[in-house]
Amino acid sequence: MHAPSLFRYEVANALTRNIAAGAIDASDAKSAWERIVAIEVRLHGLTDGPSVVAVAQKLQRESAYDASYIVLAQELDAELWTLDGPLARNASSADLPVRLIEVT
Repeated sequence: MHAPSLFRYEVANALTRNIAAGAIDASDAKSAWERIVAIEVRLHGLTDGPSVVAVAQKLQRESAYDASYIVLAQELDAELWTLDGPLARNASSADLPVRLIEVT
């Protein structure tokens, strides 16, 4: 059975958090949603659980959620872009490939 992607849930969560933080206006959510989900995205499954656990511990997190994205970025030799300031700062101090996206 093919597991459903969480991509659209992530988009909805990011929009909700940014509206709550005052970074974007709620009236812009629909057009932002349409632009974001129109981007061609390649989905990848989790293949290295132990590395995710190790990164979560390095970040001193009780959840492996953010760590899984960091490990995937490392596997793809890429940089994770995020709107999550605390994650970006914490990952940067642990020398992990994370870049904070500044919303203007």
